[in-house]
Amino acid sequence: MTKIILLFVVAIFATTQAYSQCACCAGSGTGSSNGDYNNGILTLQKKQWVVETYGDYRTVKEGAGHHGNHEPADTTEEETPLKSMFISSLGLRYGITDKITVSALLPYVFLQTDNGNDNGIGDLILLGTFNIFSKNNFNVALQAGVELPTGIQKGSNFDNTTVVVGSGSLDQMAGLAFSKRWDKLTLQGNGLFKYTTTGFEDNYYGSISIQNLSLSYRIKGDNNFCSPDISIQTGKPNFGWNVFGGYYGEWLDKITEKDVVDENSGYYLGFATLGTNISYKKWSFPLTVSLPVIQHMNGEQNDAGFRLRLGIIKSF
Repeated sequence: MTKIILLFVVAIFATTQAYSQCACCAGSGTGSSNGDYNNGILTLQKKQWVVETYGDYRTVKEGAGHHGNHEPADTTEEETPLKSMFISSLGLRYGITDKITVSALLPYVFLQTDNGNDNGIGDLILLGTFNIFSKNNFNVALQAGVELPTGIQKGSNFDNTTVVVGSGSLDQMAGLAFSKRWDKLTLQGNGLFKYTTTGFEDNYYGSISIQNLSLSYRIKGDNNFCSPDISIQTGKPNFGWNVFGGYYGEWLDKITEKDVVDENSGYYLGFATLGTNISYKKWSFPLTVSLPVIQHMNGEQNDAGFRLRLGIIKSF
């Protein structure tokens, strides 16, 4: 059975997570929100555009593997452990109405190992967000979308394994988001599930579920500190600054290759997140640091390390 060095299954566009799956393969998470948008507004204004780009650096703790109750992976073929990865992404959002926003996100991933590096384009995510309830600064929205199989599958540059960036299948996503704003505080959360179907070479690369909860505090500027989501005509200050913290959880199902379940794949991971967001006029610059606090992995896998995420966002 061909081993996989990377599985980058991007699940959502609320805005991302990746970890090594034992010494031979790596599981990757989602395009999920890490608290980049804690402004309490779930949808854009009508006819508003937002362009955004992100850089997401993630490390893997080599030699600090988790050992479960399963048999170790077959190591007949020597495979190069993943040390780190950098995921860049480019996204576009548009407000069809004040209650409906559509978005697209395309990632590109770079892998780093001791024996060489590799890279490839990931799956394109299309998502719709529908605000179904708004009252007293409390908002609830439904999310639905698809992940298109634009990602690549190829032989790696550093050993005899296969690099898979994307699931190779057309997958459906559905979720729920909410927010509550007070004077200087905003509580925001979302949960989303991506149902993965059979992909490359009739393999199953795992369905994904994510959970995100964050609390932000406005230090300076207006309540809607994330400038892409506020009107330039409000007359409010051009400069905004906030800090936020919270929790991000991610579940990945086990991988099935050629009808054989890989017992050394799949996990539940939880991260404590801490960050800040600086906005000026129609620009916004979120920075998030995430540290693992829960690592429940199936079988034998390397642990996840820290991740650092920086965004540049422009509203039109």
